Amino acid sequence: MDNEDTPGEWSNEQLRELRRALDERRRRTTVGAKLFVGVIVALVAAGVLLRLSADWWVPAVGIVALFGVVFRLVSWRCPACGEGLPTRGSGRTCRGCGLPLD
Repeated sequence: MDNEDTPGEWSNEQLRELRRALDERRRRTTVGAKLFVGVIVALVAAGVLLRLSADWWVPAVGIVALFGVVFRLVSWRCPACGEGLPTRGSGRTCRGCGLPLD
């Protein structure tokens, strides 16, 4: 399969735009992670401090955590090809198109 968008054929402007998009995705993922952690901490604190029934707040924490995982899986994609990007330390390029992640 011949891919026209291989790294050697991308212009400098295309690479800059893809890196800007990648930086935006990193920022969005970081903000989202902080938001999800804050909501989980608030739920646990409210459940413990207000002595709420665990039947209510424990499943709520699980649901928020599940949404966090889904958000992470959906948002951390390569801006060039849509392939899921590697996580910490497992790669410096996209597995789908070879976009440098540094």
